[in-house]
Amino acid sequence: MIIELIFTILNYKLFGIQLMFYIIFIIFLIISYPISRIINFILNKYIKKITEKTKFQFDNIIFESINPSINMFVFSFCFYIGSRGFQNSSIITIIDKIFNFLIIVPIVYFMIKFTTGMIGFYLKGDKKRINEAGIDLLMQILRISLFLIGILLILGNLGYDVSALLAGLGVGGLAFALAAQDILKNFFAGVSLVFDKTFNKGERVQFEGVSGKIEELKLRSTKIRTYDGTLITIPNAMLADNMVENVTKIPKVKVKMTIGVEYSTSSKKLEEAKKIIKEAIDSSKNVDVGNHDVWFDNFGPYSLDIVVIYYGKLKMENWSERIQLKDEVNFKIKSGFEKAKINMAFPTQTIELKK
Repeated sequence: MIIELIFTILNYKLFGIQLMFYIIFIIFLIISYPISRIINFILNKYIKKITEKTKFQFDNIIFESINPSINMFVFSFCFYIGSRGFQNSSIITIIDKIFNFLIIVPIVYFMIKFTTGMIGFYLKGDKKRINEAGIDLLMQILRISLFLIGILLILGNLGYDVSALLAGLGVGGLAFALAAQDILKNFFAGVSLVFDKTFNKGERVQFEGVSGKIEELKLRSTKIRTYDGTLITIPNAMLADNMVENVTKIPKVKVKMTIGVEYSTSSKKLEEAKKIIKEAIDSSKNVDVGNHDVWFDNFGPYSLDIVVIYYGKLKMENWSERIQLKDEVNFKIKSGFEKAKINMAFPTQTIELKK
């Protein structure tokens, strides 16, 4: 009696489909989760170790690209298999559209991860071939392009005429260009900065009082990490339209300073001061020996001014290295002046009283 009741319930039709097929469909959706978990476990526990042992990077890129999409792929196929019992043609049509949507999403995601992974590995492996910022920009364009292709595939699956839509976009392109002038201006400015090789990712620049390291170059803006840790975002158009100083591309670090000594310093002592400065520079291990200029430049308002110019051996991209270079030379100059009893000047004023 109970068995007959169960069969009666299972054979009950809802929208022309037996209730049994609805239950089967739900069961397949439920078991998709443990199946995806098992597959993920096998991939990460065993397959990943195999790919890591091979000499080729291609299989690693495929693994890293497909691994996040496994859950969606499994759910899509369970959805498809579980729905095959539906006999209603209108419902089957809707089910197929949903399945197409579910399978397009992980495929597009896989293509984005795979193409950007391949470009990132093979182009960034040879930094002399192309600007690293250019690679990042290219990957951003690819991501957006593949995302738009995915949107068009989904719209086509939903029954929209993609050709007519593209034609409409062509007509509306002018209106979009007018409305998005700033976006397009920053985009083309970013492309110009990359291919002109104005700067590269990781290089240090100075721009309108901002000094720091290029952290990221995007389609619309560039991010600079300042020396105090602040992250500044600057529109690409501003960088393209103004003067940017690339500190990293300076062949050698140049140091220029003015040392003032007291007016009471004799000419002999002034010559000795110049000699002390030159010896302090040449004795530094980080200075380009012999490549310096020291001269008595000016009768200042309260001092006799000696101008000093010297260069470091290396670019010294690390800011602390530059500080240490100046610190070492300055201490040697100060020590030499103290031994020679040469006094550095400080602001003074002479008042003459007349009767």
